[in-house]
Amino acid sequence: MFSLLAHGLRVSEPATSRRYRRVAPAMLLRELPSLGSVLYLPTRPGMSDEVPRGLLVEAMSLAPLLQTRYLVAISAITSEGPREWIECVDRRGRLCARLYLLPDTDYLAWDALLTNCKTMAAMTTLMHTRLLRNIRPRSAHLLRFHWRQLAGLDVLGAEAPAQVSMLSKHLVGRVAGAEAVPLWPTL
Repeated sequence: MFSLLAHGLRVSEPATSRRYRRVAPAMLLRELPSLGSVLYLPTRPGMSDEVPRGLLVEAMSLAPLLQTRYLVAISAITSEGPREWIECVDRRGRLCARLYLLPDTDYLAWDALLTNCKTMAAMTTLMHTRLLRNIRPRSAHLLRFHWRQLAGLDVLGAEAPAQVSMLSKHLVGRVAGAEAVPLWPTL
């Protein structure tokens, strides 16, 4: 890369596309299980100051999803090919988690999740700036979500998928490496 820069050639950033959506946490919790296997990268392990009523998680590493108010669907063309992920953002514009599309993910459910959310014409500059500022995932988890009702509460849980393709395993390793986070087998 140094020799390319020395000769005046620039290495370009990947071509990236972003779509912004507003989402209710309860709707997100109900839709996540339909995705199948995904790579989940939470940014903080615990709850923030705002807890939505009627929603629970089975593991604290899933708690950032309860804070999600916006989804940012991102598509990028990297040197390894296309990559898609969803950034889950709270009402203050802070990144809560990322969900990466894998070859084993249900592509129709992925598109339906984004279609079922309210489209936002444009995200405020402040929110976009906060989204990009020093917020990094802390870990990566290959998992499948499950949702159930318990005494009138929506409960989100997750477990490791029973079977994952070699292509998905390869992509999980590449993404975890690119994000510089450890890949944990369980929540």
